[in-house]
Amino acid sequence: MFIITFANSKGGVGKSTACISIAGAYAKAGARVHIIDLDSNGTISRWLADDAARPPHLTVSQSDPQLLAEHLQQIARDRAPDLCLIDIAGSYERALTFAVGRAHITILPVCPSSEADIFEAARVAKHIDALFTAFDKGLPLYRLLATKVTTLPTFAQAHGFKEIRGLALPMFATTIAQRTAYEEVGYSGRPPHFAEPIRGTTAKAIAELDRLKRELDQLLNLAGEPADSTPELQQTA
Repeated sequence: MFIITFANSKGGVGKSTACISIAGAYAKAGARVHIIDLDSNGTISRWLADDAARPPHLTVSQSDPQLLAEHLQQIARDRAPDLCLIDIAGSYERALTFAVGRAHITILPVCPSSEADIFEAARVAKHIDALFTAFDKGLPLYRLLATKVTTLPTFAQAHGFKEIRGLALPMFATTIAQRTAYEEVGYSGRPPHFAEPIRGTTAKAIAELDRLKRELDQLLNLAGEPADSTPELQQTA
């Protein structure tokens, strides 16, 4: 079971939206995907509460952050998902340390036009580096994911990308644009891959997520797990 943790100590960075959208991309490809919602607001749990609207191969559960280890074991035993995505609450707590330590990759969503987003993402990255050094776990695997990227460049956005490069923070080549398709997930409970593909905003979001999925497949194969979770993971091994 591959584990992907979504973390940022600041709220409003598009963490839950990115989590459910990426989960939808893998579910559409036929993978069994489970999301553990640790956000006290239960955002993703609310979005996926309708059993009839929830995409196939995609399940969700909530857990007490203090019991995350036990909950992960139960999910692995009872559901045997190919991927488990953990949406961490926007704060530093023991669950963040455990989820990052167990993850094959940690995704740090960040809006590049927000200085506060970049600052907090850098703090989380530093925390991850310190954690892996303290426990002699080798080099951690994490990537910043630029979210809410505007199609028309702004000075703030360009400055933000420059700041990220200056901090030498590793980032996905794929970015998540500010699109209606992502905003609608909270109302429909359907990630872009399960929304109306004929709409332009949905088709563009699907293309972005497919590119991001290919990047993730390559990184997960480098994480040391058997590459048999999804057909695409086998092909990129």
